[in-house]
Amino acid sequence: MIVAVCPNPSVDTFVYFDHFAGGEVNRVSKELPYPGGKGTHVAMGVKELGEQVTLLGFWAGPTGKWIKQQLEEKGITCIGPDVEGWSRSCYTYKTDDHFNETEVLGTGPEINNNDLQQFYKHFDKEIKRSSLVVMSGSWPRGAPDNAYAVLVEKANRKNIPVVLDATGNQFVKGFENKPAAIHLNKEETAAFTGMHNIRGMLIKLSDKIDVAAITAGKKGLYYLHGKRVVHGNLSLKNVYSAVGSGDALTAGLSVAMSRGYDNNKTVKLAVACGAANCLREELGMFYKKDVEKLLDKVIVEDIKMKMP
Repeated sequence: MIVAVCPNPSVDTFVYFDHFAGGEVNRVSKELPYPGGKGTHVAMGVKELGEQVTLLGFWAGPTGKWIKQQLEEKGITCIGPDVEGWSRSCYTYKTDDHFNETEVLGTGPEINNNDLQQFYKHFDKEIKRSSLVVMSGSWPRGAPDNAYAVLVEKANRKNIPVVLDATGNQFVKGFENKPAAIHLNKEETAAFTGMHNIRGMLIKLSDKIDVAAITAGKKGLYYLHGKRVVHGNLSLKNVYSAVGSGDALTAGLSVAMSRGYDNNKTVKLAVACGAANCLREELGMFYKKDVEKLLDKVIVEDIKMKMP
């Protein structure tokens, strides 16, 4: 069983406009809400691939209740404390101009120390029966910047591998406690390593972590495992929306690691999941049947590199 950690779940909504004009009154033509937050997307992907998953989050007000209801209808067990306020709302604009794919991200509730300690207790209880933990996304206001670091340390004590997909101080401090794997996009990796090309990033990471997945948009996935680097890519003719594709890839990576796949098979599954997310209207979601159709289309190759 995989535990997905999503400290700041959200209601993610596609908001459609016939045309959007800045500084003017705009009328929405259609709204489509989905359960969201990076860890929520990961949990849905893990479930779609056929694995049992539990999602740990903070749940606030009517929006938190709605997110949990939607996920539980999909067979995902949701745990974690109910807190004051409302879980956040995030919006992705769908327009016919340069505003298309604009994202507006809400803040969500503010937690206190009692909320945090309850969260830790849920985590301690759940990881006892888990094979892997995947931690994704931001934390609500009020959380300390070492919250992921605390969770990584707790999992390490139980010898449970952790996949970490986050940014900022939460990522930096979590990374210091040595998760089993990380997933970052190219821009995030550049900010973390100080390097501005993929080769330099991989070399910088190679002596600090065993598994690193770096995504570079249309250039695909660079997967570091030990001193080996594997590149995977897949070209799509029609992309509906790329929002959530990184989370879908994290789901594929986590399932592959949990199943003990080799490097090539891991890269194929991760890339196929990220690509499958682009094919349909549902935000941050993919279908197993799409993944299966794409697996054999993923081009995988070894990257020859001299590692220190």
